[in-house]
Amino acid sequence: MADPFVALDQFVAQGRLKPALAAKVKARGKYLAGAVARVEKATGLRYPPYYVEPTLPVAVTSAEYGSVGAFFARVIPAFFEGRVSIIVQFTAPLVLYGAKGTIEAVAAHEFTHYVDLVRRLSGMSIVSEERATTLFEAGYADEERTISPAKVFAKDKPLARLVAKKFTPNLTDPKLDEKASGSWVGKGLPTRRVSTEENNVRLDMEAVARTRFDPSLLERIAAMEGAKAKR
Repeated sequence: MADPFVALDQFVAQGRLKPALAAKVKARGKYLAGAVARVEKATGLRYPPYYVEPTLPVAVTSAEYGSVGAFFARVIPAFFEGRVSIIVQFTAPLVLYGAKGTIEAVAAHEFTHYVDLVRRLSGMSIVSEERATTLFEAGYADEERTISPAKVFAKDKPLARLVAKKFTPNLTDPKLDEKASGSWVGKGLPTRRVSTEENNVRLDMEAVARTRFDPSLLERIAAMEGAKAKR
């Protein structure tokens, strides 16, 4: 697959990150690669393309109390050559400061988002949201849209339990939050303020119709849907 650290190298070339810091992120990339490998082994499916984003998205989630939340990872439906391309974005602070178990939980959690998104798109079952402007557009926000980890990782129950423990429903890791706040945001490293609607993406349904998803994943989704229908 493509080098997941290309964006990191670009920031170094632009002088926005110090080479030593980028080297530390890359050194811990083995934990991210290991997490992806564990997901693939547990599911027998390919992980979608992913990369490490140098900028940490930070959202103020409460105007009244000023609470701040970071988007450490997310699934991004993008468009390429008239088709939908699904990419997983992991942030540099997650890779740099996250414990091995946290990185594994995040990689697995994002995979459940990916599976759910493919399920919706392949069945043309996305529910239109108020922000959609035509019948050919529909909103997709990956927050809270997952398939149960117990279903996706049935062959790796410890991984399913790890995801359930770490996400309640959002990622719960005080140590990661503290390090990202003090050592990344506090030191003026690349961040950008985003709205909580950042993950609300408009999808061109004509592009969706032209997209061919992973056949093995579609088979797995059909099997899970079939098992659900038989209950």
